[in-house]
Amino acid sequence: MPGPVTVIGGANTDILGFIERSLVQCDSNPGHVRTSAGGVGRNIAENLARLGVVTRLVTALGDGPEADALAAGCANVGIAVHSVPTPGLAGSRYLAIMDNRGDLALAVSDMCALEALTPTALDESASVIDDATLIVLDANIPAETLAHVATRWAGKPIFLDTVSVAKAPRALGLLGALHTVKTNELEAAALAGTAPGAIEAAVDAFLGAGAGRVVITGGIAGALFATAAGRVRFVPPPARVVNATGAGDAYMAGLVYAELAGFDTTHAAAFSSAMAALALASERTVSEEIAEATALEMMETMLS
Repeated sequence: MPGPVTVIGGANTDILGFIERSLVQCDSNPGHVRTSAGGVGRNIAENLARLGVVTRLVTALGDGPEADALAAGCANVGIAVHSVPTPGLAGSRYLAIMDNRGDLALAVSDMCALEALTPTALDESASVIDDATLIVLDANIPAETLAHVATRWAGKPIFLDTVSVAKAPRALGLLGALHTVKTNELEAAALAGTAPGAIEAAVDAFLGAGAGRVVITGGIAGALFATAAGRVRFVPPPARVVNATGAGDAYMAGLVYAELAGFDTTHAAAFSSAMAALALASERTVSEEIAEATALEMMETMLS
């Protein structure tokens, strides 16, 4: 695959609780807890590495044994990690409760370490960004850092994941520098300032601001791919859902792979959907079943 790809974003420890029965608020719910490596940027990077893409991750791991474990885990799957100094900051954590259908019920995101990803810190890591074929950003990093990347490396294809409703607005003002913005319906509304569910209006706003391509995911409703040339909705077959955490990150990795491979819109949508389906079927944030041949085979099945 052409490369390398540089991902700039979050890396954290995921603590996931899986409920066995219907969720009961304000009470202790039977279930089980799993801890794994996570973080939107790190998840995207691992998915890409498992697809055979040469991948670097620029992040802020924080200090302590959890940060050391994250660095070792990245190295084990072939990700080259460049962590900026984080004096006195603990590693990031993401605590999520999944309901008995595998959907997210509630999450708490503690990402203070990412405040160390300043424009100055990125300039000091410029050597691993300058020669990247493609840059991936996640909106966990500070707004001024997103804007700095969009300005300094404006000549490169930049993909952005909006991450959450709270963090999506950080992308305001830099849509015109983006090759692709990947978001969901709620995040799109928060970024575009449109009503929830008004997808076409959000797309109009993004394209009007200069975004090259907009991809709005909608779960079982599929995803809308939009450019100035037209709009296509791809609806994949139903997927088995064990854990919805990480499916969007796998989808983003699919979009990046598809761009490097030169796929058309239909193949890009099917490949990304295959990646998400593999993620949904695993309790792990990044499925160990992710592999180039597996995802390509699933893509062909979806298109047949």
